[in-house]
Amino acid sequence: MTLEKELSRLHKNVKECSKCFPKKDNCPVSGTGPARKGGLFLIGQAPGIREPIAQKNFAWTAGKRLFQWFLTIGMTEEKIRANAYITAVTKCYPGKSKTGKGDRKPNWQEVENCAPYLDEALRITSPSVVVLIGSLAIERIMGAQPFSEVIGKEFQKELPGGSAWVIPIPHPSGASPWPYLPGNKEKLERAFSLIQNRLKKQKIYSQFLP
Repeated sequence: MTLEKELSRLHKNVKECSKCFPKKDNCPVSGTGPARKGGLFLIGQAPGIREPIAQKNFAWTAGKRLFQWFLTIGMTEEKIRANAYITAVTKCYPGKSKTGKGDRKPNWQEVENCAPYLDEALRITSPSVVVLIGSLAIERIMGAQPFSEVIGKEFQKELPGGSAWVIPIPHPSGASPWPYLPGNKEKLERAFSLIQNRLKKQKIYSQFLP
């Protein structure tokens, strides 16, 4: 089976999933990007309220901030969407937080239900560089880790698709104050410098330039 067919089958399975929400109450966002091995793979938390309609992750405010961060190292949204695989730990919009500030963090059962889909996407695409966006993505791949100990660093991890370089960053949601706290801006800048350098070493950085 070709990579395209494998990825299409995975996306179809995600679309038909009703493990967490009744079928008529959900609209899963399966992931977007080329069926290509050895590339860049972005993992967010979960689709926001507008992503199910757009059928792509990071389609609204958080996405604007995320792609502004990438632009600081010369990478454009257009090229990232065309050449990177973008998905999330869970595939359905989880609803608003009880506090009313931001979206609800998916619970452990939702993460477990979606785990095979993320693992399969990693297996099919075998990425060489994986960017973990926010605490849930970091926890899913690396276990629970304080931001202060992982952001601004890179790690080599064995993933379902093989060995990959993993670089954590904070979530770009406006609900997260972390990027604006003292000392954290430097860690964020260091993380993006690591992304740039690692993509250059993997000889795929030029794919993301205008």
